[in-house]
Amino acid sequence: MRADDSLATILLVGRLPGDGVRPLKASEFWKLCEIVVEPSQLLGAAEERLVADHGLEAALAGRVVALLDRATAMAFELERLGQAGISVLTPFDEHYPRRLVERVEASAPVLLYAAGAVDLLGEGGIGVVGSRDVSPEGAQVAGAAAELAARLEAPLISGGARGVDQIAMNTAFEAGGAVVGVLAESLMRKLRNADIRRAILAGRAVTCTPYSPEAPFSVGNAMGRNKLIYALSDLTVVVAADAETGGSWSGAAEALRRGFGRVAVWRGPGEGPGNAVLAERGAVPVTSLEELESALLEAAKAGYGVPLRGDPPSSAPESSLFD
Repeated sequence: MRADDSLATILLVGRLPGDGVRPLKASEFWKLCEIVVEPSQLLGAAEERLVADHGLEAALAGRVVALLDRATAMAFELERLGQAGISVLTPFDEHYPRRLVERVEASAPVLLYAAGAVDLLGEGGIGVVGSRDVSPEGAQVAGAAAELAARLEAPLISGGARGVDQIAMNTAFEAGGAVVGVLAESLMRKLRNADIRRAILAGRAVTCTPYSPEAPFSVGNAMGRNKLIYALSDLTVVVAADAETGGSWSGAAEALRRGFGRVAVWRGPGEGPGNAVLAERGAVPVTSLEELESALLEAAKAGYGVPLRGDPPSSAPESSLFD
């Protein structure tokens, strides 16, 4: 951990209600880092020195100074979040997942709010995504993929939304696996869920969000967090997606187009109308549990993940869906 760089980053990007200072957006922060590689160099510097030494524009220099001058108020805010069990991770912290910066680059969140076993964020795993209004067959696929993740000792990564996300995450919990939840809703509210708290206390779960821990759900937030699921996963399987519309479709299409991570798509009972189109665009089609595991191994060989630690597929029974 580079504590001073982390502190400077939080001050530059973090929000404090009612302080009247506009924090830097992620794109502004990453652009600033091209000029000042170590944000800690900005701490304590006067506006004139930022202009003279680092070539910042006067308006930006004044804004940076004002943001960095919030240390006391930010300390109280960090203490409040800490009491709720929430850590604030920056790219300069040990547990900030490196693959976010590597895969989504300037779209990577500068601050990641997380509660639970933060070491899971860097382990990779199996992403499972899909429609909220999933069919019974699609629900079986989501559950089978989650059971596979648990058997392979790979975290299950999903978004916590109703439908495919919750089915997969609940199944992984029940199977004794680990879960990474990437939220587009209030992290504070999610932590009131007794099942989430128990999983966190057991060291088997982490919930995180790139948005304020108290931010309510929004479609825009959901679209923004989708890329993080793909980037954190060794392989993400799309259970069911509509064609050319909806969050599951847009997230998968963007991941394929921009190379955020390996994408597989279910082709069988329970698939959505967009699944075939995603396969045409480069997603790996899977029709069985064995094919999904093979796709995972291929992702690992291609550098998208690490060797899996669980038992080989022949050692565990498959869902009847995949017979």
